[in-house]
Amino acid sequence: MKINHEETKKTKKEHKQTFVFFVSSWLIFWGGKCIPDFGNHTWRTILRIQSAEDELLVRYLLGQLNETDAERIERDYFNDDEFYERLQAVEAELIDAYLRGKLRAEERGQFEKYFLQDAELRERVEFARDWWTLVSKTPSATQPMEETARRAGWFDFLHIGKRAALIPLAAAALLALGALLATQTVRLNKQIERMGAEQSAREKTERQLQQQVDAERRRNEQLLAELESERNKRENQSAPTSSLPVIFSFILSPGLSRDAGDARRLAIPPEATQIRLYAIFKADGYQSYRAELQTVEGRVIWSQRGLTATTRRQEKVVVVTLPARRLKDDDYILILKGVALAGELSDVSEYSFRVIR
Repeated sequence: MKINHEETKKTKKEHKQTFVFFVSSWLIFWGGKCIPDFGNHTWRTILRIQSAEDELLVRYLLGQLNETDAERIERDYFNDDEFYERLQAVEAELIDAYLRGKLRAEERGQFEKYFLQDAELRERVEFARDWWTLVSKTPSATQPMEETARRAGWFDFLHIGKRAALIPLAAAALLALGALLATQTVRLNKQIERMGAEQSAREKTERQLQQQVDAERRRNEQLLAELESERNKRENQSAPTSSLPVIFSFILSPGLSRDAGDARRLAIPPEATQIRLYAIFKADGYQSYRAELQTVEGRVIWSQRGLTATTRRQEKVVVVTLPARRLKDDDYILILKGVALAGELSDVSEYSFRVIR
């Protein structure tokens, strides 16, 4: 069973992206409560970013970059896992700053205009908002610890002995994260199963089509053999042996493309004096037919009137005979028309082929 690896890779990437987001959100929650509120409004003070590259990522997330820089960032995070994870971290920082009201009115407008246009990103912001709502309900006993953490810093806060009061909240968050990852895993497995089923269905359809093509080819070969045998018997009975021409016969089916690469190839040997073309088409009500042989440029090189059709099963066959010398190395179109009682001509079928000598 073949699997669409590109789609599977995309789904796994979404899975990893969700994991990185929730881990980043967890760290940002505890770290965000310890960030001092600087008066100087720069990205390095609002967010815990470390370089000019991080500031560039913030501008990318807010839609402030030109097309060239945006394409470079997108190329880098598709090709570099570390760069992609850094982008996720900056993204989580930006969500945190938005929810805590650290962005100015202009930046909030850009965040809502560019960042929240994506449904998945909106879902992340809503999750983070719910998380802050849950945190706001934490007992007031934890407030002294938060004040101490703000003064001591983020890393010192992790070593405060009184943090045990927050362990239940941390456990609840980890349980929620585990439930989400389990849901994502189930969804991934279902997608893999669905892609496998679709691939199996496509392979089955391809096999059925190939069987139909093989059956049609065998039927045409059998029909050609029957027609050729019958005509040879008639000619042998009516013509002297010494005057028999060297005839080569070919069967033509309708619907062949006029493309040179798809056209039927007729290999005509040098000793051939006549070419016999069996044109197969669906049964209709015409009593006689006219055949016209043209080059692909539209130049008529042979025509024949008063042709009659032989019925074979659910189809009819018209036999067109012409001198072999008329056919050179070229592409041709045989146009078959039906003749109505009033003498009007109507197109019946077309057959494209290439002659190889």
